[in-house]
Amino acid sequence: MAGTTAAGGLSALLAKRAIAQPTTPLRDGSADVFSYDAAADADATFPQSVMSGGPTDSGAIVWTRITEEAYREGQSVGVQVASDETFDDLAFEGVVDASAVSATHDYTVKVDLDGELDADRFYYYRFIYDGTASRTGRLRTMASADQHVDDLSFGVVTCQDYQNGYYGAFHHIANESIDYVVHLGDFIYESSDGAYVSPTGEIKPERDFDLPSGASLAESLDDFRFLYKKYKSDPLLQEALERHTLIAGWDDHEIGNNRYWDYATDTPVLPNKDDGSDPSVAMEITASGIQAWIEHMPMRVEYDPSEEDLHEQLRLWRRFEFGDLVDLVITDERLFRDGPPCEDRTLTCTNEDDPDRTMLGSEQKSWFVDSLSESSARWTTWANEVLTMPLTAGEDWYQVEFLEDSWDGFQAERAELMNAVDDASLRNFITLTGDLHCSMAGYQHAGYGEVSWNRDTVGIEFMTPSITSVCAADVVDFPGDWDREALAAIAKAENEHLEYINWYEHGYSVIEFTETDCEFTVYGVDADENSADAEKRTLAQYRVPDGELSLEALSEPQTASRS
Repeated sequence: MAGTTAAGGLSALLAKRAIAQPTTPLRDGSADVFSYDAAADADATFPQSVMSGGPTDSGAIVWTRITEEAYREGQSVGVQVASDETFDDLAFEGVVDASAVSATHDYTVKVDLDGELDADRFYYYRFIYDGTASRTGRLRTMASADQHVDDLSFGVVTCQDYQNGYYGAFHHIANESIDYVVHLGDFIYESSDGAYVSPTGEIKPERDFDLPSGASLAESLDDFRFLYKKYKSDPLLQEALERHTLIAGWDDHEIGNNRYWDYATDTPVLPNKDDGSDPSVAMEITASGIQAWIEHMPMRVEYDPSEEDLHEQLRLWRRFEFGDLVDLVITDERLFRDGPPCEDRTLTCTNEDDPDRTMLGSEQKSWFVDSLSESSARWTTWANEVLTMPLTAGEDWYQVEFLEDSWDGFQAERAELMNAVDDASLRNFITLTGDLHCSMAGYQHAGYGEVSWNRDTVGIEFMTPSITSVCAADVVDFPGDWDREALAAIAKAENEHLEYINWYEHGYSVIEFTETDCEFTVYGVDADENSADAEKRTLAQYRVPDGELSLEALSEPQTASRS
């Protein structure tokens, strides 16, 4: 790492703030806190409902928020967990001390149940506050690392710009028979004025709002907190978060579009913000974004306020071991990454293969490589933020990269990682990717970044579409007779490793792992309809047989229904 002076400034900013950490409730089954009025309005006290995340083999983190109007100084919070929805068979009952609930943490409540529950089970949970019970949530604990697991499934989501569409997809996710939801980032967009809305459209009805600061892009802690509360007020999103335990990373919009780390000044840079290149401004905004993310997302974040360097102070990357079936590795591809390879970002840029450029940073990269070498699961899976496969035109010296924000802008490090995958001799390597607002399936190769690639296939990459964020059909007003498959055909012709691509549908995906194969299904959901009945269609379905790293189409890819 570079020097720690400026980074120490950002870590010092965080250390001065009361960063929310999960609380451990006290067991107290006789407390009056568990009494409640069944007729009381849960939404009036818990307007963002409940959610769970950060699962372990003996618990999870459960989350809620008490509205300021319902807050009572000195009032404790009850937490109940049961094996049944009627809470007749309690597995845990505990009390969160009143001191843990305050404006300091935006009245959020994060309770860590690690060590309290059995492995590999669904449970139901709720909060009780001042005579009102929250809605009921459902959580799932993980299998233990040495346990045999027959099957496992994830719903995979990314990029949910509140102003560009509606959340019908989350209603369908709520009703999927899956074990967890993996969120690959951009849970919020930091805009209030439709900055990321389709240029051919406008902010969707009932989706307009102003930030507390009055700024167009979030800059204060109140701004970021407001965005999480606004997004999580959506009933369809609440439905999915109540039903499924979340495993989440972040991407750029949780703080600022295309954010990166400037190792020369050792400070973050927010290129799309006013004065976002000013270290003091960027540090304040970044600290606010981080604080709000930790408050409002029930994830396991390793945070040590005593560390003088942000990169040592805050660690989001981690590994989940689902018995002998799946190892899921999540990386942080924003806090450590270098800036764009060329200042002008032109197609003539030639620095993408600079061996000193990094997206992961040295410590995280070493951890990632070690995680691969240590993985003995049948399916080693990477929850990855930005596209690893090349998306280019031309070949060899004449190759042009189009996505410098993806791994195409970090070719030497990508080659190092893919070669590490190759060296690890994994049984199966699957990558789940978001960010690009389209869906893809294709092959990962060793040797990326070299003029003559080692074209050994080392993995399969699946990209999930955006829930609502701008896709090609939002940007381009295609003629009614346009063959939208032509757009995919162009990309596939220039990139032979791509088996499937759909540029123009919003939605989500489901991946299911078994001992014999994994199946990846992409669903398109109409983001223009603000309804649980928003149309859902199967866009593509692929199977990867165990040990083969080959893509077998199980259904004919569908063209878009929108005209």
